[in-house]
Amino acid sequence: MLAAGISFAQAQQLAPSPTLDAVKARGNLECGVHLGLPGFSFANDKGEWSGLDVDYCRALAAAVLGDANKVKYTPTSVQQRWPILQSGQVDVLSRNSTITFSRNATLGLNFQGINFYEGQTFIVRKSTGVKDAEGLDGASVCVAAGSTEEKNAADWFRERNLKVTITNFQKNDDAITAYDSGRCDAYTAGVGALAGQRAKLKVPDDHIILTKPISNDPQGPVTRWGDERWQLIVRWVLNGTIAAEMLGVTSKNVDELKANSKNSEVRRLLGAEGGFGAMMGLSNDWMYNAIKQVGNYGESYERTVGMGSPLKLERGQNQLWTKGGLLFTPPFQ
Repeated sequence: MLAAGISFAQAQQLAPSPTLDAVKARGNLECGVHLGLPGFSFANDKGEWSGLDVDYCRALAAAVLGDANKVKYTPTSVQQRWPILQSGQVDVLSRNSTITFSRNATLGLNFQGINFYEGQTFIVRKSTGVKDAEGLDGASVCVAAGSTEEKNAADWFRERNLKVTITNFQKNDDAITAYDSGRCDAYTAGVGALAGQRAKLKVPDDHIILTKPISNDPQGPVTRWGDERWQLIVRWVLNGTIAAEMLGVTSKNVDELKANSKNSEVRRLLGAEGGFGAMMGLSNDWMYNAIKQVGNYGESYERTVGMGSPLKLERGQNQLWTKGGLLFTPPFQ
């Protein structure tokens, strides 16, 4: 039985999920991702996708369908991402998109938590000697049109009476290419995005990423308004990956902990007790499947953007709150 004496059958009648039904009938998850951002969502020459945002798609597919590989990826540009989600072409958007009030209030979209605490900064040529954003007074800056970064940069320089020329481009790749060719003195994006984009430059070592951010840009998976049960699933799969790291559950020890852990929260997370999966219309081993096949948040972070990856981003704000970071999750109770 569920809370307040509501049975699972009654809960299903009260909260149908067209998206969940469509995913199960289709046999795969439709996930919107970035066009190609190393460390977050990037396809190799074999068409194999990897990255922090891709790992979330895989974890969601494992939780819903039992198989992390049952995902179809739809690359989206800054301009395309919202219409593609709004139209139902994808079930969830998992790409570097900042959570903002206006987006939540006006686009018919809900953000289902934070999987990366981003901060906007700039990449410049070492030869310029620029050490911080204030040093860009009089410079030209390339940026993707319609992005949070475009507005952040315009606001930040205007508020400080600094004069810059902001040139926007339809795609991030076009903006970074223009910067690399010398059309701009700087390129602005989130620090995670810049770490991936720098690897694409002709001579990456000729460029530095300024360390002082000008904004706080939390990012996470996005769903359409409505279909509350699907939103519940999307949100708690993300929570589950973070909780797993907090509780010491990894892809390596998940079987042993499911069978032998005395920790009630671990047992509920892994489906050994509590029936939490059934409350959402999933199997009770939903998070067991996600952790076994994809890993906890920390495992994903380290191999995609952390020290085990070419980007080598320190955890920083993306560390667990118990270790000085901002990541936390409500309890599995």
